[in-house]
Amino acid sequence: MSRRAMLRKTMSHTAWAFCACFAVAMTLAAAGAPSGARADTKLAVAKVANDFALMMVDYGNKLGTFQKNGLDVEVIQITQAKMIQAVVAGSIDMALGSGAVLAFRPKGAPLTGVAALSGPPSILVLIVRPDGAITALDQLRGHIVAVTNEGSLTDWAVSQIALHEGWAPSDIPRVSVGDTMARVAALKVSNVDAAVIDIATALELEQRGQAKILVNFGDLITKFQNQIIYASGRLIQTNPDAVRSFNRGWFETLDYARAHKSETTAFAAQDLGVSTSVADRVYDKLMPAGFFSSDGHFDRVALKSMSESFVDMKLIDHEVDLSQYVTEQFLPKE
Repeated sequence: MSRRAMLRKTMSHTAWAFCACFAVAMTLAAAGAPSGARADTKLAVAKVANDFALMMVDYGNKLGTFQKNGLDVEVIQITQAKMIQAVVAGSIDMALGSGAVLAFRPKGAPLTGVAALSGPPSILVLIVRPDGAITALDQLRGHIVAVTNEGSLTDWAVSQIALHEGWAPSDIPRVSVGDTMARVAALKVSNVDAAVIDIATALELEQRGQAKILVNFGDLITKFQNQIIYASGRLIQTNPDAVRSFNRGWFETLDYARAHKSETTAFAAQDLGVSTSVADRVYDKLMPAGFFSSDGHFDRVALKSMSESFVDMKLIDHEVDLSQYVTEQFLPKE
């Protein structure tokens, strides 16, 4: 007889009963644990850019804040147009996108804003070549600007320059180029006269003498819901706890970033491919200045202003109440 068989034979019935009861108790405790989403809940999360704000989802993965909240988050970087297509196709669960995405909601895009991510677009800047050919906003009329794609936040931001100057949005021609590096390349070879990019990349280029920042859009546009966390209609219906868990993990990541500057800027420098000094400057510009929403609540005045802008851009044909396309029911309890 093996040692295991002998051990089983000698164990008392009382001991076996205890073990069985303990196992059942542990199983029930695990099943009833109020952990939000299940420990094996996988979420495909799309982001439309790799900037200081949206890199926080990658930072959360590194810190383990999403895992702590029972999620296995896969991050996918795609353009806004493809993001909407992916939501329709059911291949992504949540998205970190621009406020301009809300313009597609009245047209049937099956997603809902579940948390305000950031306010005025201080993370976006307009750059020009450092040759001094363009030195002021009023010189942009008729000049071509590189943006991500039509209807994107970068496209919308350029239209606001035109409106600020009293022009029609079409007075500043825009060309859809794609990601940040493609926009920078188009500017360098003079295919375009200016480009909208994130502030970290812009500061790095300016530091190298390869570009000049003409305007920070956060200074030009003060009422806007710059970036929003979206959830697909399918996820909201089938697993609302996963939405809550993601939001909880997101804001826990932000809390950590606010309390650990050096660690956060080190991650940003590596993730964004910029120097530590540039990452420090971006952190100081965005983290303490109210750029990030600390609670996820939506600004109703900003949503109304956005609706007006969407009409000016012809993204929608009449003003709509955008507040019906966002919800605060999935925000962490205060």
